[in-house]
Amino acid sequence: MTSMMDRQHLAMATDGVGAKYAKLEVECEATAVRNARDFTRAQLATWGFLKGSDFSERVVLVISELVTNAVQHARTRPPGENESIDIATVLMPDHVVGILVADNSPRAPLCSAKDPAEATHGRGLLLVSALADGWTALPRPFPDGAQGKGIWAFFECPTVEVLPRLASRER
Repeated sequence: MTSMMDRQHLAMATDGVGAKYAKLEVECEATAVRNARDFTRAQLATWGFLKGSDFSERVVLVISELVTNAVQHARTRPPGENESIDIATVLMPDHVVGILVADNSPRAPLCSAKDPAEATHGRGLLLVSALADGWTALPRPFPDGAQGKGIWAFFECPTVEVLPRLASRER
């Protein structure tokens, strides 16, 4: 169930005046995870978030989990056929960073770990829930009538995150 805060974050990320966007399309294969992490780290740095900070690493870990889920569970075409995953990062300055992972599968994401302490897989969405300030899944309609899904995760922007060169000037 989507909370009121998730709906507010989604509205800011998709319709917010002044929002900044970046998109990447990757092939639905194992290399997509590394490509998504690299893309997200670079985009966060472009927006002024410190590389390696707690905030940046939370965002990168969540994108990694969501893309891993898409690669492992959302493929709809036979192996060998091209299938893409769409990734987007959105910054609503001073408010929220949103990340979107969209795939071709209409299947809703499920938390499948019955006992997270003993599970060897199925904990990705539990991790997303723990690291993101909110997340939601929405249908993704295609022009041909098919339907996939998009998973959004939201992170409230830290109050202050200063680039290292600026911090050294202030001392």
